[in-house]
Amino acid sequence: MVTQSNLSFQLLGPLRVLRGEREVPVPAAKLRILLASMLLRANQTVSMDELAAYLWGENPPEGAHTTLRSYVMRLRRILSPSSDERLEPIRTLPGGYLMTADDSQLDLLRFRGTLTMAQRMAADRDHRRESALLREALGLWRGPALSNVPSDVLHRDFVPGLTERRYCALEQRIDLDLERGAHREVVVELRDEVRTCPWREHFWAQLMLALYRQGRQAEALDAFRQVSERLRGELGIAVGSELRLLHQQILTNDPTLNLPLRSTSTTLAAKARVAVPDELPPDTGDFIGRQEELSQLRDLLSQRVSRTTVCVVDGLAGIGKTAFAVHLAHQLAPRFPDGQLFVDLRGFAQPKRPVEPATALELVLRSLSVPGSEIPPHEGARAALFRSLTRDRRMLLVLDDAADEAQVQPLLPTAPGCRVIVTSRRRLARLDQARLLTLDVLDQAEAAQLLTAVVGPHRIEAEPVQLVESVVHHCGHLPLAVKLAGAWLRGHPGRSLNQLAERLSSGHSIDAYGVAPSLQLSYLRLSVPQRRMLRVLGLRQVPDIDVQTAATLAGVTPREAETYMESLADANLLQEPVPGRYFLHNLVRAFAAGQTA
Repeated sequence: MVTQSNLSFQLLGPLRVLRGEREVPVPAAKLRILLASMLLRANQTVSMDELAAYLWGENPPEGAHTTLRSYVMRLRRILSPSSDERLEPIRTLPGGYLMTADDSQLDLLRFRGTLTMAQRMAADRDHRRESALLREALGLWRGPALSNVPSDVLHRDFVPGLTERRYCALEQRIDLDLERGAHREVVVELRDEVRTCPWREHFWAQLMLALYRQGRQAEALDAFRQVSERLRGELGIAVGSELRLLHQQILTNDPTLNLPLRSTSTTLAAKARVAVPDELPPDTGDFIGRQEELSQLRDLLSQRVSRTTVCVVDGLAGIGKTAFAVHLAHQLAPRFPDGQLFVDLRGFAQPKRPVEPATALELVLRSLSVPGSEIPPHEGARAALFRSLTRDRRMLLVLDDAADEAQVQPLLPTAPGCRVIVTSRRRLARLDQARLLTLDVLDQAEAAQLLTAVVGPHRIEAEPVQLVESVVHHCGHLPLAVKLAGAWLRGHPGRSLNQLAERLSSGHSIDAYGVAPSLQLSYLRLSVPQRRMLRVLGLRQVPDIDVQTAATLAGVTPREAETYMESLADANLLQEPVPGRYFLHNLVRAFAAGQTA
């Protein structure tokens, strides 16, 4: 916890620091950025490189780490004038800094916790309590988040997500108000919201419904006209399915719109969103690193184009492809009001077979509320129906763990409003017009931060930095290996980090921590000559090799060796940092050396 119990922080509006009831000024802009960066990542270690990026963007000055340390020292003096180190709210850990807080000290945590309680009340059908909790959470907002924190990076990476959670909570609260018949009260509020956030179509739907239920049908239809013209004129897109359905129901005076006051029936908004899937798995709460890659794909997938944009994220088993894709998808989700689909294609999920495209199409069609009786029997017809249903929609589709291009191609929509993120262990270079991104291992600081997040700072902060670096080095900076090693230590509270490092250095890094089974799935997909080449490479004690040397060791021609090694690179079991020279990750090398056939 922030050790001074009377110290509290506010992020949901201008950044404020309070000691009791008295505000503590943080006049320097860089110090406000630094403080906000650590509070946004409260209870997580934030690396020096990440803090530098938050402070200076992509081009930090020379000596940035030294300057950063001086900023931390100045911030500590502001937050904790006492010289007693036990009262320091900012802790130095291997690779970065940590600020811990609970929901009584940080409004952001209180906001999240209150929303979680509201969700529990919704599950228990206690809508009165749910509404009260939503009002409490929304009452924590004092204006735009971080409005006095001049960091483009923070406003790009964090503020949109915070604002989205506020809007979702507000939509949910207004849905409850409409359900209890408070139509008149919400109209003024909704007119303000559609003025400040005109692209959020559910606000328009709520406004139309509230007006209609007051007998103001013409005004409800005029609201539809306004949003339609604005979307078409400024963005060149049509309204989504929710507004189209509601507009038709208002035109025909659909009796289901006239729900009784305080009805416990399903509201129109819920009914209209039956075909608006929200299937993304939960986001990783402690996602670490990959900021440059996230920024690249976020920018690419946000561009206006004439057809569907497809991004393929590939990499070694355990590199964190799914976590990356899900994290990116959650950041992008607000831009796709017609839904987010997630399909596990099980491309490398032995002993199960990869999902057939026809089966995957059936899954997505059912997610779009197509009755089973209306789903065509053949793959081609299913693909055509899927393209038709998504033609006028803005949807995000995540295809996880793809086996190859043939599995993915039938699942791609063609509409300009749709975006697709594909993950695969293979480099899907033959997928038409797809943007390819290969994930690398974490750097030293990120891997140390991940280990700290898994094990807990109380176990790591007292250990020498060199010991932490040794553990993540033996894990090859591979996220899966780091997580599994950390989980082992967390599950053995009597063991030390030094004992973990000794186990890893004695050869337990593959078999003891679950990396081998994951690599085995990729290995089984190789041809016999490709497997033999990988085993030969695994016997070398150095990580890199050229084609000629590999050919000599394997007893094949250079052309054959190049073909096999290119295939291994496509499977992300080898890397080719420069043409003709290949690199073998140390965990892959250890795995390959242990294979016999």
